[in-house]
Amino acid sequence: MNTEIHPSPPPAFPLAAALRDIQAAQLIEDGAENEPSYLFKHALVQDTVYASLMRHDRRRLHLFVAQAFEKAYPDQLEDLAPRLAEHFDQAGEIRRALYYFERAAEHAAARYANREALAFYTRALDAATELKTDTRDTLHRARGVIYERIGNFDAARADLENALALARSEQDDQAEWQSLIDLGFAWLARDYGRAGDYFEKALELARDKNDRVRIAHTLNRIGNWYMNNEDVQRAHMYHQEALNIFQRLPDTRGVADTFNLLGMTGLMSGDFQTGFEHFHQAIDLYQTLGDRRGMAEGWISMYLQNSSLQSDSLVLPPGVGSPADGLAHLPSLMQELGWRAGEAFALLVLGEGFASAGDYGRALELEIQAIAIAEEIGHKQWLSAATMMRGAIFADLLDFQAAQPHLERALELAHEMGSLHWTRVGTGYLASTLIAQNELTRAQQILDRYVPEALPALTLGQRQSWTARAELALARRDTERTMGTLDHLLKFAANLKPDVVIPRLWMLRALTFMQMDRPAQAEKYILAARADLAQRPQDRLMWRVMCVQSHLYHMQGRQADADLAAKAALAVVYKLAATVPDQTLRQTFAQRAATMINTPSQ
Repeated sequence: MNTEIHPSPPPAFPLAAALRDIQAAQLIEDGAENEPSYLFKHALVQDTVYASLMRHDRRRLHLFVAQAFEKAYPDQLEDLAPRLAEHFDQAGEIRRALYYFERAAEHAAARYANREALAFYTRALDAATELKTDTRDTLHRARGVIYERIGNFDAARADLENALALARSEQDDQAEWQSLIDLGFAWLARDYGRAGDYFEKALELARDKNDRVRIAHTLNRIGNWYMNNEDVQRAHMYHQEALNIFQRLPDTRGVADTFNLLGMTGLMSGDFQTGFEHFHQAIDLYQTLGDRRGMAEGWISMYLQNSSLQSDSLVLPPGVGSPADGLAHLPSLMQELGWRAGEAFALLVLGEGFASAGDYGRALELEIQAIAIAEEIGHKQWLSAATMMRGAIFADLLDFQAAQPHLERALELAHEMGSLHWTRVGTGYLASTLIAQNELTRAQQILDRYVPEALPALTLGQRQSWTARAELALARRDTERTMGTLDHLLKFAANLKPDVVIPRLWMLRALTFMQMDRPAQAEKYILAARADLAQRPQDRLMWRVMCVQSHLYHMQGRQADADLAAKAALAVVYKLAATVPDQTLRQTFAQRAATMINTPSQ
């Protein structure tokens, strides 16, 4: 440990002679070349010298050094804040130490040096508690936000609740509002009910004080809460009100945050085109602001609608379906920012993207990483989502026995957390997996429990579940109900035009017409589905469409055409299987897919 000594003012001759004697004794050595400075040769020497000083001398020297730094480097006080804080603290100047510990903490937090920020905020809190200052609530809140960032929920909750109690005792409505917002945000990862309670209290307080900025920020938080609870109209209404306020102020960051949340609302409500536009608006503003975290979150959220297992029943914008390679750096960026929940989110979204593009090996690897981080930080939302995606990937690979426990666990977590979005997405996946295993009664029970038939088919979760209802009716050969369910899905599909194709629904329609012995209508739909998929890297659906096409041609007695379609389907299956490193899983998929392709539908 080499600690530099910068004598100020420049040493007089007796001091210079003394320093030469100490240097000759091999205790110190020359420091920087361009200024008079010296270094202790060993940390033990430094410690021994320091310990030999009387306490009052140490305090006097620490104060001298701190004041000398302030005077000599007035333009570098932010960078020097950690050293100044330490010197003032050792000098017994607690108030000055508090000031610099706060500056050091803020600087570290802005650099996403989270461990440093926690250490400095803790030292600042110790000083503020000793002085009984009115900044303790702010410090508790700031440290709580850092704890939340790194995924330490219990510590974050304790700090944020302390901040709220202090703010209320001091009748500081601004600090109270901020603590309510932060507590609500922290609880989103675990309990939507408790999160909503905090947001509602924050909105009541903001409206009572008629503070437009606070009102707008709170509207955004509540709007997102409503979207996760599948109240699309109310979510959009709250976000639009927030956007109007931020645009009138104007508040660029507020506008960016609102566009980002409107993008998520578009995505989760099945309107990918509008969501895509809002995400682009948000990312452009974040780029102007130099907000790396905002940009990263916007890109990864936008990718959800670029390639998603959850989008099979939706109208996709042109060009959607590209692999996730271009965004593979985002988990590392989230890691660099120290945002553990963001890292888990990025991993689970990229995993879903790779699965949608048919790269199952990379997809499973990413979902396992996301699960590990979510479990480590106790983030129920991303644990449910990543576990759900892992189960969905196993189902895509036709290993329904492996998929089912993951999907059951994911649905349990989503229900515990109170998220209707993940509950209904999970319901759809689990029901489809049960149907594939001919457990039709249990599939019906799951659907009836979580997705009443009175519901529309607007959101991702609702559409996932309604698609499973169509599969259930098809499995029971109830063609009238199947057609009615598919009509229900199309009725609520955003951006549906006469020339638009939704391949998964078109495939189900073709299978229904085949059950009705109407091959001409079936062929119309299956050819349209295949043509649409040819424009996108969606092999995971393509081989199934080719499989249905082969069965249709066999039904019509067109054996040569049936064989060609079957051969093409098998080629795609083998291509997909090659991405799976696990030999057993790879062979299970290839064998079961081949059996499906070579067994004509009856």
